[in-house]
Amino acid sequence: MNGQANPTALSASTLVSVEQQAHEARQAGDFQRAALLFSLAADGAENLQSQLNLQIRQACCLVATEHHEEAAALARVVAQQARSEAYLPELADALGLIVDEHQRNHRYAEAAHALSEAAYILDQLPNEPELYQVIHNMAATYANCGFVDAALDLYDRALRLAENEIDRQFAYANMSATYHYAAQREPDEQEEHRLLHDGLYAATAALDPEGGNEMMAIGTALAHRSMMLAEIGHYHAAIDDASKARRIATEYGMREELVVAIAGEALALWGLTRDVGVRDLIDEALALAAEVHATEYLGPLLELEVEVLWQAGLYAEARAALERNLRDVSLRLHDQRVARWEHIRLGVDHRRVEAISESDPLTGLPNRRHLAHLLPDVLQDYPPVCVGVIDLDGFKQINDDYGYLEGDGVLQEVAGLLERVLRRGDSVARLGGDEFVMVLRETSPGDARVVFERVRQLIAMRTWHGVPSDVKLTASVGVTVGNSGMDATQLLADASSALQEAKRSGRDRIVIR
Repeated sequence: MNGQANPTALSASTLVSVEQQAHEARQAGDFQRAALLFSLAADGAENLQSQLNLQIRQACCLVATEHHEEAAALARVVAQQARSEAYLPELADALGLIVDEHQRNHRYAEAAHALSEAAYILDQLPNEPELYQVIHNMAATYANCGFVDAALDLYDRALRLAENEIDRQFAYANMSATYHYAAQREPDEQEEHRLLHDGLYAATAALDPEGGNEMMAIGTALAHRSMMLAEIGHYHAAIDDASKARRIATEYGMREELVVAIAGEALALWGLTRDVGVRDLIDEALALAAEVHATEYLGPLLELEVEVLWQAGLYAEARAALERNLRDVSLRLHDQRVARWEHIRLGVDHRRVEAISESDPLTGLPNRRHLAHLLPDVLQDYPPVCVGVIDLDGFKQINDDYGYLEGDGVLQEVAGLLERVLRRGDSVARLGGDEFVMVLRETSPGDARVVFERVRQLIAMRTWHGVPSDVKLTASVGVTVGNSGMDATQLLADASSALQEAKRSGRDRIVIR
């Protein structure tokens, strides 16, 4: 399965052309076209890792067009495959999208669980330029969760990895939004002032005329710079930025940035004119913010709403608006986020402990780490040894049609079935995903075929809990025979190669090499 070629792969030149067109469409703000092109490129990718990488790019474009459920569904598929193949960059990207979807739906426990896994993966990724996108995307996820310090650290890491102006522009633009978010939740006035100026610096760096020309980054930087300039009293510059940001946000469907730009314009106009007519802008921003669930930057606007209503003599409405003011709520949520970040850190520590253990947490079977210790000893002491790698045919469809909880239940049933088939002294482990390995000591190829044929038949005939009774699974098995002195890693690789032959030959069969 690892790196398996796609039989419908595009030619190398065609694939490069389609992918380049996708990137160009994304940079131009045509996210719908970019998503289609990334999907086409993924369908023709030459190997699984390239396919998953392109599917993640597709999912990010779907998010930009507010197709959140479709993006999350694609991310879950990518996460499952990337996790089973240990493709860490693609897994981290997919987890980030899954966290964002959980956040949108207020499923904070699930978000924390996924973010713990993502944070653990980030710790393992090297600082290499090709990983810029992964680091940047995870910084955005941290920011969306309210973990601004962790987000800013990752944006700084992404900037050090950026190899071109567009990448730097994206990182600076999103840094400016994160500093702005942090400033609005900072109770200390001096620290708030520092955060606003750091945000202005990042926004200005993103708008460097010698830099990139990525419209999404430009729209983000202009919108946040307009509001931050208004907050520190630079009203004319704020109005100029707000006008540009509103034009870009409207043209490219950037509704959250449009909320920020309108808020910046309202704050600046009030600062210049004290004209209660800015109430129309305030109402426009608040209505759009409610529609797109973009309330993160509205603290100053909500305070302005109360002030404008009071000056207009609308005292009852001012009192009602004051009661809706989210400033104190935001501060309390900030305190909760500190506790939630500690929960994430505890989750990361748990995963580190889990990573050095030798058992699979889902099935309770030994894992690949245990197998690496076991197999050399068995080869040395109990030859001949037959190693069989077992893969469930059609398992992905169970996850897709019935959900991951049901899929996990099936894997647990398979683990129990394999344990019951074992003879005294034999071993079974879970490699990951829907792959298992059985180690049969002092066993000839003929005897091994009898054992694995029993496994194949039991899986094919079984009715699985949690899925309809007419849903059937089959198993493909690749088997190799080893003796003392053989390399255990190579023996396992040969068994995996035999498995691929069984898959190519029609599945639901055993291939012995």
